[in-house]
Amino acid sequence: MRIGAATTRARTSGCFFICLFLLLVGIVSLTAAAEKTEQNAAAQSKESFNLILPFKDLTVGQGQEVSMDVEVVNRRRDPVEVSLSIDGVPQGWDVNFNSRYPSYPIRSIMVQGSDQTTNKSTTVEFKAKVPETAKPGNYQIKVTAKDAAANTQYVETVTYRVTSKKVETGGLQLTSQYPVLTTASGQTLKFTVDFKNQTNKPLTTSLVAKPPQGWTVRFKPQFGDQQISSIQLKENATETLSVEIDSPANAEAKEYPVSVQARAGAFEANANLKVTLKGTQDLKMGSATGTLNTSLTAGTKTPVDFLVGNAGTAPIRNLGFITKKPNDKWQVDVRPDKIAQLDPGQVQQIKMEVLAPDRTIAGDYLLNLTANSPEVNKSVEFRVTVSTPTIWNWVGFGIVGLVVIGLAVVFFRLGRR
Repeated sequence: MRIGAATTRARTSGCFFICLFLLLVGIVSLTAAAEKTEQNAAAQSKESFNLILPFKDLTVGQGQEVSMDVEVVNRRRDPVEVSLSIDGVPQGWDVNFNSRYPSYPIRSIMVQGSDQTTNKSTTVEFKAKVPETAKPGNYQIKVTAKDAAANTQYVETVTYRVTSKKVETGGLQLTSQYPVLTTASGQTLKFTVDFKNQTNKPLTTSLVAKPPQGWTVRFKPQFGDQQISSIQLKENATETLSVEIDSPANAEAKEYPVSVQARAGAFEANANLKVTLKGTQDLKMGSATGTLNTSLTAGTKTPVDFLVGNAGTAPIRNLGFITKKPNDKWQVDVRPDKIAQLDPGQVQQIKMEVLAPDRTIAGDYLLNLTANSPEVNKSVEFRVTVSTPTIWNWVGFGIVGLVVIGLAVVFFRLGRR
């Protein structure tokens, strides 16, 4: 029995030391991993951004233009401002950093801060136009990028090998002379897009558009009404097409991008169009009861509640009210008589008080109410049924009774004769 107990204690002690050893190994590993992570973070924090210039050596012909997308990647959580400069530009060359869309020359960009999972970046276009008079040879242009705090700086050299022969670039090209158009919501815009085949063989090109959800895009010949989904481009030829874009009537007033894509085998080209919607004002007006008639008693001021609403997508401003009365003796007051702004989807109740003169003859009358603003106006007609006061009813009955009595007296006297 003593031997068994000793064996059990030995095994227990062995398991304890093994577990303790594994625990220490795990702690050491976690500590090393944490230190490595901190070192990596410290190493990354030394650079505020990265400049990715994909091509450093290009061949281009006289008079040709060459461009590439340059990416600036933010390595930190805070936004970083990066300035861009170009040195060594040969005389007569046109070299610039441009925004991608719309295309403007730029010299500085702001890249938003990155998060724990992804690094944010901004892509710009680096474009060089070689003059026709450029002599064949190698030309070097220096590109410098640095952040505003001067913590990080990149200096890259791009070599252009200029030849007297045009370089066959191939592929497709899409361009639009007017890529941004403005209209009201619910309208149709017509863009003109040039499709260029830059190869030495015909290309059957399919056409695809990527509009916002609920929008409609149609491709048509420039001078035709037939809707198409593909086009045959001759070698080194350009075709101009119309791109019709329908916007929904309830679309919010803002800018909307619409991407147009052409594809032929391995060749692909894109054009980015932009629709700017101004929004529409759609004024609705009617009584609170849903009918356009009311009844009142002559000489008594009667309230009529009606509603005005904006069913459009843009605000209605400076809305005023004008009434057209049966005659000048009627009195119509509208409260409030002016609305500074009626936002899309907003409905406001208005009180109209109508007073017909005391001696108005009983019957139906038309009252016109117009809501007017710089953007829109709308009119409605109310039918007003006027009744006379009770005292005037008795007066009327008395007059009729006197007339009847008078006639009876006349007939009685004439009968005796």
